[in-house]
Amino acid sequence: MGRHRREYPLGKLRLRYPKKGFDEKKAYTLYYEYTWLDDAPIRKDTGLRVRVADWNEKGTSGKGELRPSFGNDYKKQNSLLRDSLSKYDSQLQEYSIKHPHQITSEVIRAILNDAPLTRQDEGRDFVKYVKEILHSRYTTKRIGKSRYENGLSGMVIFQEFLISQNKGTYKKDSIYLGEISKELIEDYIIYRRSVKKNKDATINHSLTPIIQACEKAKDEGYISSKTYSSIKDCRIIETPDLEEEKFDSKEILTKEELQRLVDFYNSDTEPRRKEYIEMFLFAFHAGGMRPIDVMTLTWANVNFEKREVRKILIKTAKSRIPRHTIPLNEAAITILRKWQRMGRRNKFVFDVLDDNFDINDESTLYYARNSGNKKINQALSVVGQKIGLGFPLTFKVARHSFATMALTDGMSISIVSRLLGHSSTDTTEGFYAEYIPHKLDEELNKLHYNFLPEIENQG
Repeated sequence: MGRHRREYPLGKLRLRYPKKGFDEKKAYTLYYEYTWLDDAPIRKDTGLRVRVADWNEKGTSGKGELRPSFGNDYKKQNSLLRDSLSKYDSQLQEYSIKHPHQITSEVIRAILNDAPLTRQDEGRDFVKYVKEILHSRYTTKRIGKSRYENGLSGMVIFQEFLISQNKGTYKKDSIYLGEISKELIEDYIIYRRSVKKNKDATINHSLTPIIQACEKAKDEGYISSKTYSSIKDCRIIETPDLEEEKFDSKEILTKEELQRLVDFYNSDTEPRRKEYIEMFLFAFHAGGMRPIDVMTLTWANVNFEKREVRKILIKTAKSRIPRHTIPLNEAAITILRKWQRMGRRNKFVFDVLDDNFDINDESTLYYARNSGNKKINQALSVVGQKIGLGFPLTFKVARHSFATMALTDGMSISIVSRLLGHSSTDTTEGFYAEYIPHKLDEELNKLHYNFLPEIENQG
């Protein structure tokens, strides 16, 4: 069996002098010395100067002692040296009992220098603290199982970072709670990007439990408000991604399911949920309008006389494509008239964005889109379950349901493409290819071309 490692170090006396060529007449400095783990020795000057001949390195069970040749008071000095060593050893033992496995070079140095040992963080382990906060949020149902497990996985990667970048302090794979800093988190972000090849969104997800734990630590007085604020600001401002969301052909509504949605609306008693269903149905009837364009639709975009919407689509705004024109059928007009009567907003049609919201601020728009989608999708998800759908009902389903239904019912791909606001029919084909091939022969047969000569049967 291997020798059990002590939980705290024991000191010795060390006379520092050249091992070769020392001056026999010179008195060298005598130190208290401690070594711990793989760190360099930590020393404190005893105040004594001793010649090599007057020093017994192996005396007092290897701790070292003065020889009688040192002088008449050698016994008194040895007693003082032993008492000091014993005091330092006892303080280290006491600290180790109060803070198991938390002895560091800084702690030893503080004891030797008679510095106060009260830590603001009470010697708490940062990784363990984050996991405790995660567990508390999970058990109180503030987060779900997947977010809890993802948070734990993220902390495993954080520990890998500490080890590989030699950032651990009192342990190779962890730090004290009070040692968390903006600089460390910035290094962690670089590690996730360069080593783990993570995208900004993934990195932000991994930072969430860390930032939440730091907020709790700030509230409990373990770290300063300044430290928490600087770490919170490390969250990456993600490049807005307002591109077309991926299309899952299994997540579209049939005509029967759409009718069930309408029937549910007619009997529902939850006002806000009914409003979200109205927004969903408006997106469907308005040529499969994207959720972001429904949220940012203004009354200035709507022309009731011409029964149309003219709007610069958010996705194509950068490319300076002219305003997109969408004809409105009676269902879309009815929904708009209802919201006009409610008069919730002077600028925006639907009650999602405040009238002073700047849609030209891409970053703000990105987060507003996500926040709006989350609220709407939570409500629609409940509706989807109640009407017996086999998939989650989300806002984007309106767009894809319109496109597939229109193609299936014979609308040409060029018209569908224009209504959807695609840059070309190639884009539309890329999304809805499986709904197009069976229409080609039907379209060709509509022409009834039969310019055929008399061809003899050569068989």
